[in-house]
Amino acid sequence: MTILIAARNASATIARAVSSCLEDLEQQNARLVLIDDHSTDDTVSLARTAGGRRLDVIDAPHPGGVAAARQAGLDAVDTEFAAWLDADDEWVPGRLRRLGAMLANGYDVAVEAIDLCDGPTGAHLRRLRVPAFLRGFGAIRLFERNFLPGDSQVAFRVSEFRDAGGYDPAICGPESYDLLLRAIRRGATFAFSDVAGYRMHAYPGSVSRDVARQTAAVAAVLGKHDYEDVRQLYRASGFSPRASAWALVSMAMFRRDAQAAMRFLDEASPATGDVDEILEPEGPWPFREGWRRAFQLGTILLLTGEHDREAEGELRRAEALQPTAEGANNLGIALARLGRAGAAAAQFATADSRFSGYADARTNASSLTPTRVTTHPLRSTPSRNDYLTSAA
Repeated sequence: MTILIAARNASATIARAVSSCLEDLEQQNARLVLIDDHSTDDTVSLARTAGGRRLDVIDAPHPGGVAAARQAGLDAVDTEFAAWLDADDEWVPGRLRRLGAMLANGYDVAVEAIDLCDGPTGAHLRRLRVPAFLRGFGAIRLFERNFLPGDSQVAFRVSEFRDAGGYDPAICGPESYDLLLRAIRRGATFAFSDVAGYRMHAYPGSVSRDVARQTAAVAAVLGKHDYEDVRQLYRASGFSPRASAWALVSMAMFRRDAQAAMRFLDEASPATGDVDEILEPEGPWPFREGWRRAFQLGTILLLTGEHDREAEGELRRAEALQPTAEGANNLGIALARLGRAGAAAAQFATADSRFSGYADARTNASSLTPTRVTTHPLRSTPSRNDYLTSAA
C-alpha cells in the first residue's frame, strides 16, 4: 500500500503527519508519497526531515488545487492499494495492516472510524463511527448525504479509483465524495470497521467549514448523476419505491432543485399517508412521516422563494408534530420574509437553544435578511457537523 499526503503550506503540521505513519511504513515496507501543491513555505524540507528515506516527493501540476494534487498522487501510485493522510491529521499505528487486510479480502474501499480532535488544542472531541445503516443498507445511501466519518480518509483499490475517472479538478472540497459516488455507480464494494485508525484535526478555517462553497460543490457533485439512474440503482439494490423516492428528494434538495424535490416528495410521502409511520426505523432518516413530509415540503417552498406563506404553514405543522432546531430555523426564515422580524428572531433563538452552536440559526439571527435554510434534517449520529459554528 502507498500512503499519500497532499500538502500546501502545511509547515505547522506536516512533520507530525509524516512521523505518525513511520512505524507502519517500517513494519509493512510501504511507500509514502508527498504531493506538494506549490508550497511557498518549508513544508517539503520539514517533510523530508521527518520522513527520511521512506518519503518520496512529487509536485502537483499547475494551476494546482486539492483535486489536482490528489490526481497527481493517484497517477504516481504503483501499488495495488492506497490511502490518504491529510497534512494536518495523524495516522494511528496498525492502520496500514488493517486496511490492507480489508482490501485484500476483495473490497474496493475500506472505511474506519475516526477520532475527531480540536485542531488548535489537540483535545479529543468525539469518535466518528460508520453509521450502522451503511453496513445494513449499503454505501449507496451516500447519494442521500455523505454519512462517512471522512471521505478522503478511506483506503482504496487503486484500479477502482482510476477506472471511476479519478479526481475532478473542478471540484474543491468534496472531491473525494465525488469520486466515491462515481465508484459506487460502477459497483464498488465497501468494508467498514469501528476501529479508529485516524485522528482528524478540525480547524474552523478549513475548506469544509466554508458552508457556501461546500454547498455549491456538493450540488455540482450530485448534479453529475441523473435522478432516474439513481432511482434504478436503489430499486436494483432492493429498496422500496418510496425509500428510493426519498433518496431523490435528498439529492434534489442538495442540488437546490425545488421542482424535482416537490415531484419526488409526492412519490415518497403521499399527503394521505400515515403521519406516525417511520418508513425505515433503522435507516438514516428515522423520522415520523408526518413531520418529515411537513418539514421537507415547507423547506422546498422556501427554496422556491415564491410561497413563503405556504411554507410557514407547513413548517408550523412540522413544529406541532415534533419541535426541532431545523424546523424552528426554517420557520424563522419564512416569518422574516413575511415581514415579521420579531417572531423570526424568536424562532432563531429557539433553534439555537435546541441545538447549541447551530450555525444556520446564529447566522440568520445576526442578519437583516436571513437566508440560511437548513435543507435536510439534522444528523442523529455523531459527525463533524457542518451545522455547528465550531468543531465542538
